[in-house]
Amino acid sequence: MVEFKRMCALPSRRPLSACASACAPAAVVLFSAYAGLESKAALAQGADTGKPVVFMVAMADDPGAPVPRARPVQSSDTSAPPRPDAAPTIYAVVAMQDVPQASVTDTGEAAPAHTVARPPVNAPVHAPAHTETVAQAAVPSPSELEPQPTAQSAPQSTPESASGSTSNSTSGSTSNSTPESAKPGDSPTTPGNEPPTVSMPAAPPPDGAPQPSPINPLTPSASASDVPEPNDDVRRRVFALATSGGAVRALDEAKARPDVFTPVDVASIQELDIRQQVRGGRAKVRAMTSADRFDALDSAIHEAEEFDKQLPSTPEYSEVRAALAGDRTVAYAARGRMEDAVAAFETIPPHSAISVEALTGVGDAYSYLQEPAKAEQVFRRAQDQETAATPDTATLGYQYGTHTRLIDVREGLFYSLTDQNKYTQAKQVLDDIHAALPPAAEVHPWDVANDDYLRYYRLLAQYQIYVGQTSTGLAGLQKLEEQVPFSSEVRNAQADATLGMGRTRKARDMYSASLTDHPDNIEALAGLGRSSLALGDYANARQIDGAFDDTFPENGSVRSFKRDFAAYRAPVVTVELSGEHGNSVLADNEFASDTTIYSPPIYDYWRVFSHTFFGYANTDIGNTSRTRTGVGGDYRNGALTLTAEATRSMGGYGRTGGNGEVSYQFNDYLSASAGVDSDSNALPWKAYVAHLWGKSAQASLNFVDGDQRSASLSYAASRYSDSNFNQEIALSGTQRVFTTANQFINVSLNLSTGSNTISNATYYAPGRDYTAEVVAMHQWAIWRSGEKALVQRFYVTAGAYNERGFGTSPEFGARIEHAWTFSHDIALTYGIGVLSHAYDGSREFSETAYATLTVPF
Repeated sequence: MVEFKRMCALPSRRPLSACASACAPAAVVLFSAYAGLESKAALAQGADTGKPVVFMVAMADDPGAPVPRARPVQSSDTSAPPRPDAAPTIYAVVAMQDVPQASVTDTGEAAPAHTVARPPVNAPVHAPAHTETVAQAAVPSPSELEPQPTAQSAPQSTPESASGSTSNSTSGSTSNSTPESAKPGDSPTTPGNEPPTVSMPAAPPPDGAPQPSPINPLTPSASASDVPEPNDDVRRRVFALATSGGAVRALDEAKARPDVFTPVDVASIQELDIRQQVRGGRAKVRAMTSADRFDALDSAIHEAEEFDKQLPSTPEYSEVRAALAGDRTVAYAARGRMEDAVAAFETIPPHSAISVEALTGVGDAYSYLQEPAKAEQVFRRAQDQETAATPDTATLGYQYGTHTRLIDVREGLFYSLTDQNKYTQAKQVLDDIHAALPPAAEVHPWDVANDDYLRYYRLLAQYQIYVGQTSTGLAGLQKLEEQVPFSSEVRNAQADATLGMGRTRKARDMYSASLTDHPDNIEALAGLGRSSLALGDYANARQIDGAFDDTFPENGSVRSFKRDFAAYRAPVVTVELSGEHGNSVLADNEFASDTTIYSPPIYDYWRVFSHTFFGYANTDIGNTSRTRTGVGGDYRNGALTLTAEATRSMGGYGRTGGNGEVSYQFNDYLSASAGVDSDSNALPWKAYVAHLWGKSAQASLNFVDGDQRSASLSYAASRYSDSNFNQEIALSGTQRVFTTANQFINVSLNLSTGSNTISNATYYAPGRDYTAEVVAMHQWAIWRSGEKALVQRFYVTAGAYNERGFGTSPEFGARIEHAWTFSHDIALTYGIGVLSHAYDGSREFSETAYATLTVPF
């Protein structure tokens, strides 16, 4: 019997009439089972004590009808007997959840509010006033357990029943009445002697008559006096519903009560509805990587924009407009429309309440647009709101998707500070993050604090790398990887640091390994694209760019890669200018410019370029100028780079020539290069005054270990047209000796020697000379704002110069240099310097100036 009742009661979603034909043979058995309701033992045996069982019996006019027209089983009205062909439908409804409500216990005492009111054992059982799916049934209230009239009878309400009954109907209150079969003189029934009564839903009213409202077990019971809910309570309930995730239903209720809710109230609730749509759309964007990840967010943006157009520009709607602008800020930032996010945010009045979500969204937008100073301001404001003692009411209504946590805000603040070289303040943010973490001994494996600890140590390692403590930072990341070997965040941070140190091959392998374990990791794929560009694997970089397409416009790593890829694809102009005054042995005054224009890549690896050199000099034997133009091409594929150029020097002694160079990168540390030039621009200026020309060749072997140390060994030889053969061998090495947050010091040692076969030339050509120099370079990062930066370098040179036949003399020099980086990889470097040097026993004091400009279009 129990199995039969569960078969009909479980949420199979079948129409109740479908049970009619199946249950008809068991009708007699179930009718006898209802007699067991007279005792508590029978109820305890047939029902789950945690979920009361309500038994119902109905007659189906048509067993195949989806909704049976129910008639009462017992009725005093015999004028409308059931149709003889109607098959009984017997079913049971199990309450799916307990509904707390006040009740009276079997002992007559008031039950606590949290106790589920169960019907007395002998109480009659009623069917709901409508046929719904089983999942919508609930435990009836005590008033519902009183005998109800049937549709065929005309009951008269008694004062006692009208004053004490309750109902769950959403349409208002209903009163209990006495059926016609109950005579006034009859003795009243008591819980111990009342007869078992099984009643059914009333027959449907005639066409056109008002339909009965269905019972809603979730609606508070109303008294029979129809006391309406106070307006203040209605407002509190509806707004609480709107801010807790039910804005759609709250909006419907607000529109249905224009006597309670003003148009401004309705607009406020509609804004909360849009806010929840934005959060849901943002959650989908963060969880997906497919091209349709923006569908829900685009729909929310469209609705927000249309709603913004409809809002009146009157003062009473100012708060709604400000809140809506915050919603649009969040949506635009999540969509990657950063300019629109900033524009929407800047329309919010300065003193308006702004949610943490909107502040964080516009902070991300400012960082994306390389405006970290503005990002810092909004992140600090968001941090203040998150840590304030009073609740942040502007953030109410964000119930869908992941809410921005305090550590998220502080991470954004950390990066905005490091993007300005404010490392002292960034360290304070890290200390705040660490102070907010619970003690490590109290953290369980399933706590979110585990991820917070991981994020803190990752940021700490990145901070150490930023301030020059590279080995310490990498050791910290290595320790994290050992503890969390498959964390994509830690592995990406390691690869980013490795790439920043110039170890591109190792970084590429690390990104590839991360993608093996996390194929959908966008940051790892973007890092692989950047390392491919650095390695000259342009075909792979182009494939990665095509894979990204416009699917991740909001991702900072993707933006960084796309910026680098766009710079690689752009034509480039490079201009080098230099001048010197006072070195009369070489030239009294000299000036030179060297301009190269590169085309965009052709078939990924090829470029063509135009090259023009111009120089002018004043000497004690005359003045001269030199112009040489050329066109050429280069091939860059992986470790190999080839360059070839055809040249023509102008003037009466001009020549047609050519030059070329080949270089190869063996690994992340070692490279070699070699080149030749048949019409060199490197001869002394007095040689050009004498109408000489020369051929040159050079080769070098280079070692680079990131930015910590480097070394180079080079050899150069030139054959002049006057048969002079010039040779030079140079060895140099550089070591980092001091590092702090925005400054470091490198020390270089330069050794060189040169020789010429002609000793009495009109130009400076010592038979043999030696130079030993120590150069200290101090670099100070003066200013930084995102990708824009200003770096100052100061060089001090001290050494000795020995020229055969003239002995050894000291050498001194100093030079200051500024290096600017502007948006879109535009770079400008300029500097001035002085040098004291002896040539042929005569000391010269000269001043130099130079500048280099690189502009990708």
